[in-house]
Amino acid sequence: MESAFPLMAALASALVPFFLLGGELDASQLLSAGRLRRTAGRIVRLLGRAGRAWPLSRLLELGVVRRAVGELTGSAVARDLGLDAYAASATLACAVLLVTIAAGLALWSAVAGVACGVGSVALVVARDASRRQRAKREVAMAMPGIYRTLSVALGSGQTLSQAVAYVSAHERGPAAGIFARMSLRLRCGVSTEDAVGQLAEELEVSGADLLAAALVISHRTGSPLRDLLMRSARLAERQGEFERLLAVKTAQVRLSVKIVCLLPVVMVGALAVISPDFQSGLLTPVGMGCVLLAAGLDALALVLIRRLVRAVI
Repeated sequence: MESAFPLMAALASALVPFFLLGGELDASQLLSAGRLRRTAGRIVRLLGRAGRAWPLSRLLELGVVRRAVGELTGSAVARDLGLDAYAASATLACAVLLVTIAAGLALWSAVAGVACGVGSVALVVARDASRRQRAKREVAMAMPGIYRTLSVALGSGQTLSQAVAYVSAHERGPAAGIFARMSLRLRCGVSTEDAVGQLAEELEVSGADLLAAALVISHRTGSPLRDLLMRSARLAERQGEFERLLAVKTAQVRLSVKIVCLLPVVMVGALAVISPDFQSGLLTPVGMGCVLLAAGLDALALVLIRRLVRAVI
């Protein structure tokens, strides 16, 4: 099994660019040759069997992996090849393995290869966290408009399902997709309480529980709750203003936290890649102990900064 990993990594690396660019390529032209289609199908089946193995199947329990797998399986080429979630997770794992092997061979150092592999994973995690944070800000900014749209829809006599569909049709950004999924759940027979509960979980903003309670009350009593929703819209706008003011006031502290957290990690990673002396020292017990001690001090500094921020706020 160990000898198959490099081969799978090479095959996966050939497929990843096509999956990532699937929205820009014509899948019928890309897979027009029957031999290429059959070969790609065998690769996908091999990756699918590997992805169902215990170490790789557990990767799907991680949120960042699930979102990356969703991007891969959503491309046109992936759909034509029949790429499922297990094959996609194996593709990602093999791509990271390929980066590690290639960097290790290019730099002729196992430490440098591992550092490059860990760095590639860190970049994926950071990109996912940035996208989630940006989507959360967009949803928070859209909440006042959502409250007002719901107030107008429910006040005009529409049912909860119709009001949710109205919001999904008139809003933009991530919030529109969240309400579109709730509308689909209601049309598919999901209970109102469950659909509203999932809505509150997906919004991930303050006031989502209040919105969920208001929608349930409106559904049970038939009251449009126009005044409550309009007042919630005004409060959401004020909260947005306070959050922007707080972001300005704490910009220096947040920059300090980023520097404290990232600078030691970046320095260790860079030295592990470019410095042979650091690589040889890192493999010794003293070197590993020093790195672990530095990581512990870094974590302690982060905890202290968070406590100071909480005390100020």
